[in-house]
Amino acid sequence: MNIKRNFLAAAFATLLSMGAQAGNIFITGHDADEHLNGAYMAAGLDYLLFGTAQTGNRAKSIAYLNTFGGGNAATPLSGAYNVTTFNANLAGIAAALNGGFDAVMVGSGNDFSAQGALSASASLFTSYFNGGGSLFVNTDEAGGQSWYNFVPQFGTTANNTISVAGIFTPTAAGALIGLTNPVVDADITHSYYTGVNTSLFTVFETTAANGNGVPVGQAVAIGLRQATIDEGGNFVPEPATTALMMLGLAGLAASRKRKVPQA
Repeated sequence: MNIKRNFLAAAFATLLSMGAQAGNIFITGHDADEHLNGAYMAAGLDYLLFGTAQTGNRAKSIAYLNTFGGGNAATPLSGAYNVTTFNANLAGIAAALNGGFDAVMVGSGNDFSAQGALSASASLFTSYFNGGGSLFVNTDEAGGQSWYNFVPQFGTTANNTISVAGIFTPTAAGALIGLTNPVVDADITHSYYTGVNTSLFTVFETTAANGNGVPVGQAVAIGLRQATIDEGGNFVPEPATTALMMLGLAGLAASRKRKVPQA
């Protein structure tokens, strides 16, 4: 019995340690930082760090990469998250990713020098993510798909003509993290995403009926928890299922061993 218990305990510990090294990411087509939409940013951070909506001060630290000089996450998140702002240059990115913060938020992008620095830091982002880091990524404003080159492709970015607020809809999953119609409709978006693997990513917000020629039901905000980036540069789910199977097989083997008659 002790052998079985110890074996299962070791296997379970392995499972927990594997999960602890898995990263989380939230990507939105909104520029929530530029429009000071604190409720929106808090919802994405709540998903990353807790999995569901929270209230009050979360006692978590956020590194905010100010990618164009006009963004602000510290003021709208005050009282919910503790934010430290960094310049989105090579030194600032490295400091944010290596600073021991609970999550790193990448601001909205319309600065091509920041885009270049982010892309040049792709390996740092991979290391941070695979070490259990959490990333909140605001939209591009001019770079299109290339804005997101510092993380693996998650779909195809469609720059759109949605330049008004009020035409977005939170999904049921979005509601669980605190996205409501007033929150998602509070500011515009510059992007939506097609070809998203919904068996891997959760969709939190979609486009609604509009007169801008954008199809209804397109993903505007997506997220992924407990994943890693593999050597091929792809998001892959943390192999918890494999670990659970191993755990079950270990228990079965230990159980059968107990039943072998003793000589």
